[in-house]
Amino acid sequence: MELDSSTNPSPEQSVAFGKYVFVGRVGSGGMADVYLARPRAQQRLVAIKVIKEKLAQKTAYVDMFVQEGNLAVLLNHDAIVKTYEIGRIHGRHFICMEYLPGVDLTLILRRCRGSSARRLPVPHSLYVVLRMCEGLHYAHELRDPEGKLLNVVNRDVSPSNVRVSFDGDIKLLDFGIAKATSSLSSEIGVLKGKFSHMSPEQVRGLPLDRRSDVFSCGIVLHETLTLEKLFRGDSDFQIMDLVGRAEVAPPSKGNPRVSKEIDSIAMRALQKEPRDRYQSAEEMAQDLRRALAKYNFHKNELRDLVRDFCRGEFESEQKTIQRCADVGTGPEPVQSEQADPTDEDYGVLVSVPVGNPQTARPATPRWIYGLLALTLGLLLVAVLLLIVL
Repeated sequence: MELDSSTNPSPEQSVAFGKYVFVGRVGSGGMADVYLARPRAQQRLVAIKVIKEKLAQKTAYVDMFVQEGNLAVLLNHDAIVKTYEIGRIHGRHFICMEYLPGVDLTLILRRCRGSSARRLPVPHSLYVVLRMCEGLHYAHELRDPEGKLLNVVNRDVSPSNVRVSFDGDIKLLDFGIAKATSSLSSEIGVLKGKFSHMSPEQVRGLPLDRRSDVFSCGIVLHETLTLEKLFRGDSDFQIMDLVGRAEVAPPSKGNPRVSKEIDSIAMRALQKEPRDRYQSAEEMAQDLRRALAKYNFHKNELRDLVRDFCRGEFESEQKTIQRCADVGTGPEPVQSEQADPTDEDYGVLVSVPVGNPQTARPATPRWIYGLLALTLGLLLVAVLLLIVL
């Protein structure tokens, strides 16, 4: 079976993809499709992002996809969705990631806005953004093998990229447009991300640092507390203008349950000038921890809330997981297309054994082996000439 955007596998009608078996479809974006999968002969589930067929032969998009995987595989923190492996199968690049049953924060906020009886309690909001800050600080502090700071900036911190699991865990989903000052970097000055969750310097196309992500965390905190979009406009241009001016009212104006302490946290994160904000996500996290400590909060409360607000999604995922368990490791999956003879040539891609995400290392490009063979051959010729002469 040919793997394309219309492919819709199921536990009963699975599709083979190299050493993986696709058993469901998670979603689709502009650049890739995401499938629910399991490694062959195993029942545990993973999520696999596969570059779209129409982009698989376009170097610029492949390079972008590979850069995303190269960075993601280095991120090993419990507030960031783990990436286990990247590679190429059947000529299609893929990223294998942790499967996290749950919903994104956008859906929870939508459910709250759609019902006057539903509101995200203040401590829940604090906890969500606290975990976001902890994951971002880890990414901001990431270093290369030589110990050099990579200066990672996410650039797309928004509710749609925050996964809330049905167990109450919070994880950042996507570092696909992240910038790093290394060979992994993407271009500075190009607007990427969602305008309504950008920082003022980001909408101007200026160079960014970690404080841009802090501003975006401030937006998410404000919106989860008030259940209102912070920057709303009739056009992207109008939204960008509002973000650039950063004239924001304290969240307590929209939610009287918000204390002055929490107002202060949100407003400091949302300062127009980076120098006036928290200088790191960890600095913001420290204040969030102090504010959250005043509540008798446990993440099980968030677990119960998301299962209640998103009952249909929870029951659907439970059924899918149960169907996968009932089917087990069979039947024999439908083969997709014939393997590309270059599938095993990972080049400069990072390959990490599934289940062991801490051993990321670049695979050795084949041309290096060719160069070594040529060098050894020349040395051998030189030795033979010396013997003959």
